Parts: sequence; C-alpha cells; structure tokens
Amino acid sequence: MSFEMGILLTSIVAFIIGAAAIVLGDKRRRNAPTQNRGSNPGQGHHLMHANYSPGNDTTESRTWHAPRDPQSYAKFFAPSKMDRKK
Repeated sequence: MSFEMGILLTSIVAFIIGAAAIVLGDKRRRNAPTQNRGSNPGQGHHLMHANYSPGNDTTESRTWHAPRDPQSYAKFFAPSKMDRKK
C-alpha cells in the first residue's frame, strides 16, 4: 500500500467517525429532557432524605429541611467556619 493510499484511508475513517459523532450528538441533544432540574425558588422548605448502606447490615439515614430560597439555601449548605491552614 502506498503512502497516498494510507492517507486517503485514514482520512475516510476519520470522516466517518466525525460524522457519526455529529449525528449521535444531535440525537442526544434532541432527546434531552425539556425540563430543567431542581425546583422553582419560593417560600418554605424542601425535605431532603439520604440513605447510605455500607454493606455490613446497617443503614445510615439523614434528613434535611432545606430552604427553597436560593440565598438561604446557600447559607444553609455553606460551612460556618472555614479551617484555613497557614
């Protein structure tokens, strides 16, 4: 096989891979959810619940009442003190 034939074959394969990536990317974008994640800001609280099972027949559970207001939410999850190492 000559050098030119190798370049042509490599170019064709790269074109096919690029075209497939564009087609699949467009398909994923069209099938993406039309709804934003999360919830609208407002008054009141969200009930957040998390379960954790480390695998030794125990289950850890934790529940939070997180505020719906974005500013209050940020304050709720921000650490009150930062450990700044010098």
